[in-house]
Amino acid sequence: MTTLTKTSEAEKPPREQRDSKPPKATKAQKLSSAPLALGGVPRADLLPPEIRAAQRGKAVMRMLLIFLVTVAVVVAGAVGYATIRSITSQAFLQLERDRSNELIARQLDFAEARSIANEVDAAIEARRLGTTTEIDWKAYLGEVSATLPVGVTLSSLTIAPVAIDPATAESENPLEEAAVAKITVTAYSLTVPDVEAWFDDLDSITGFAGIAPPATVAGTPGEGYNVGLELLVNEEAYLLRFQEDGDE
Repeated sequence: MTTLTKTSEAEKPPREQRDSKPPKATKAQKLSSAPLALGGVPRADLLPPEIRAAQRGKAVMRMLLIFLVTVAVVVAGAVGYATIRSITSQAFLQLERDRSNELIARQLDFAEARSIANEVDAAIEARRLGTTTEIDWKAYLGEVSATLPVGVTLSSLTIAPVAIDPATAESENPLEEAAVAKITVTAYSLTVPDVEAWFDDLDSITGFAGIAPPATVAGTPGEGYNVGLELLVNEEAYLLRFQEDGDE
């Protein structure tokens, strides 16, 4: 029994061999034993330069193609917009021409009416110009007669225009006041007339511009006295009946 026990103890490995662990794998061994990764970043570019240049050329061509397509679209849009604007402008122009032709046609329909209207305007203007220097002599001479002193009657009346120099707009006699007409009056009285009072009354009539000198009184107590004077009439005597029509 003792022999067997010794023999079994001799077959057992040493304690050091039983307690020792296998050595750890190194980093190189771990990397060599790691699985191969597919699709990773290549560590070396093994493609020929011609292939890389061809790839870059294709990218440039794609960019150029996109640029050309963009330019073509922009140009086509601009041309289309300009074409539409041109067509629209032509349409509006034609509409305005048609409207102008229609207005001209309507004017022709009223040509006779316009001609009559022009004739009426011409007649109104002629009437205005023709009556610019109009004086109601009947009424004016009635004012003169109303100023006669008692016992004095009118013998004769002569009306004449006053000559005025267009360059100076003055009458021929510088001693006379500006006048447009002159009335030569001859009156008769059995007694010596009060000429001063008559002149004062004449000063109140319309358009009175004074008495042209000299005023004369001639006669005898038995035969009576004749008074002669020239009454000056200024522009205030004009009626101006139709001047307002011309101003309008």
